[in-house]
Formats: sequence, structure tokens, C-alpha cells
Amino acid sequence: MNAKENWLRLIKTDGAGWIGKPWEAFKGNFFDNVFISDPVSAAISSKRVFDHPYVDSWGVTWMIHTGDPGATPYITNENKALKELSAWKDVVKFPALDGLDWKPFEDYVSSIDRDNNLVMSFVPGGLFERSHYLMGFEDALCAYMDDPDTMSELVGAIADWKIGQLKLILKHLKPDVIHFHDDWGDKSNVFLPPGIWREVIKPHHKRIVDCVKAGGALFMHHSDSVCGPIVEDMAEIGIDIWQGAIPQDDIAGIQKKLGGRMAIIGGIDAQIIDMAEADEAVIRAEVRRCIDDYCSRGAFVPCIPNIVPIFPEVKRIYEDELAKYGKDFFTRGVK
Repeated sequence: MNAKENWLRLIKTDGAGWIGKPWEAFKGNFFDNVFISDPVSAAISSKRVFDHPYVDSWGVTWMIHTGDPGATPYITNENKALKELSAWKDVVKFPALDGLDWKPFEDYVSSIDRDNNLVMSFVPGGLFERSHYLMGFEDALCAYMDDPDTMSELVGAIADWKIGQLKLILKHLKPDVIHFHDDWGDKSNVFLPPGIWREVIKPHHKRIVDCVKAGGALFMHHSDSVCGPIVEDMAEIGIDIWQGAIPQDDIAGIQKKLGGRMAIIGGIDAQIIDMAEADEAVIRAEVRRCIDDYCSRGAFVPCIPNIVPIFPEVKRIYEDELAKYGKDFFTRGVK
């Protein structure tokens, strides 16, 4: 059994041979070689610079400081891309999807041994995230509560654009998995009341999931946050894998509730291990706790919720313990 087959068996509770590094089955060209890139996503952030605000192709201002793990929206009252929700049809700039050069990306994917490796496309800036990038976080939250009908129109238009992007990715790159990024909460709760999420986000997100499934790929949703209040909805609309589960959520209870209908990747507490001064014993103990607490219930891959540890030495120890402790998990007996 190779790593590709083992990973697919892990998410389906179908006789996997071992637990290892969460992304060992994947071959890519960015983000620790986990993902493949595409020209649409690359064009959005093509103007990125360090230590100065820059504007993406949606008209959203960002900032990334030297040494930071990633960029964050840098939104002020002056630079908001969408100041008045009612004007969104005239103001929001949807980046062009045509005229992009796919050949270098196709050539890279064609070089991958697909028999032994999985290919996963990274699609950032989901519906909720893109809406608050455009409006600012506070204004977006208020708009979801005060004017859900207009927000549904905006979110629907964003979903239409994302579906256009996804159709191109599926056509040109034929990934095994789409990793769709949309953080829906924090460490204590979901950002939107579940009723509002179900009214505004859920139907449009389902259209996105349906597009991916029709294109023959698995749908992996990233939200490294509490998702317990909406996790059954996530399974209902066809999400295959939730990546980003955190131990502050009731993962064991969620597993019992889902019964394997949606696989989960995550479970390791980044807050206690992903820091420069983290103790090796603490890192190894947290990896073992995650494996012991969740893997026996099936459809689970232990992983740091933020995909890959920020600090290289943490990553080395974390991956080493996953490989060592997980290699004979299914033969030594499970708790």
C-alpha cells in the first residue's frame, strides 16, 4: 500500500495501514509542497510586497510584514473596497478568469506520478472571507445580520465567480482534491449565528461543493476554528473532509454525531506546540494525545489545524512523532 492509497483509506475508515505525516501522500509546488498553484489564485496576489500595503485584484488592501507567516487584510475606512453594501453591483471588481496562461501549471501537474501521489489545489478566499475582505470584518458581520438578502446577492455573485475559477482548475489541472479555504469561526464559536449562516452562506457554498464533486474531485473545507454548531450542515451539503478541527471544539462528539459521513483532519492544539520556545516533550505528548483521542473513531487524520507548523523545529518534531507513534497504530490495538 502506498501513501496515496493509505491516505484515502484513512479518510474513509477503510483498512488504512498506518498514521503518518498528514500530507505525505501529496505532491505540490508551494506551501511546503502540499498544494499545486493555479494562474487565477496567483494573479489575485501578484502585486504582493513586504512591509507596505498592497492591493489585490479584487481591490482589497493587504499587508505582510517580513517574518510573518502570511498576509492579512489591512482595511481602513478610507481603503475599504466596498463602503456601501447597496452599491456592490457597481463597486465590486471581479477579476478576469479568461486570458490566463495555464500551460506552466499543466506542465507541472503532468510531471507528477499520479499513481503514487495525490494532487490538491488550494483555493483561498471563500464566501465569508471574501465578503469581509471587501467590507471589513465589522461591517460585514453587521450586514449579515441587518441585510441578509443583499448579502446573499453579494455572496451568490462571489460563488458564481468561484465556480468559474473551479471549473477552470478542474478542467486544466484535474486535481484529486480541492482545498477550499473559508474560516467560519474562531477558537470559541462560529462567527455568524447558525441561522444566518444557513440562510446566506450554506446554499451558495453547496453550489460550490456540487461543482467540485461534479468535476471528480474531493472537497476539503478548511476552517481552523470551532464548527460544531454547523458541522452536520457541512456533511449534508457534501463536504468530504473538514480540515482544521481544533481541540477546543468537541471533536469526539462531532465524530460520534457524523458517523463517518465527513472525514476530519486536525485535532492537534497549535496554541501549545507551534511556538519558537515549544518544549519537545510537549509537542510529542500532544501528537500522541490527538492520535489516541480521535483516530480510533475513524475518518480522521491527525494534523495541526493551520495545515503546517510555522516553526521548522516544531515541524520536525511533530512530523517525527506522527510517523513514530502512528506507524503501528492499527496493529498495536486502539483505545
